[in-house]
Amino acid sequence: MRTDTLDRVATHHVRPLVIRGGPARTFGSLASFLALLFLLLGSYLLGDAFEHPLDAQAVAVLAAAFSITLAAILLYFLLKPRRGQRAVRFRRAE
Repeated sequence: MRTDTLDRVATHHVRPLVIRGGPARTFGSLASFLALLFLLLGSYLLGDAFEHPLDAQAVAVLAAAFSITLAAILLYFLLKPRRGQRAVRFRRAE
């Protein structure tokens, strides 16, 4: 490997991977799948309660609301920016 290539790689990776990674980056895909699952489950339970209002139980409506709320909280924590995070700007190697 040439030395200018090594210098370019060293300038781009100033911070170690442990600092750049976080729970949202590590478990983001798993949490987004779980949020989607909660959202679909809540909408299914709520839709069933709207289709059959006389047979609907209060527990099913509360479970649907809890599931949709949990999905919204998960999506909020996945999509909100971290505190103190700045846009990463790379310099061109000379």
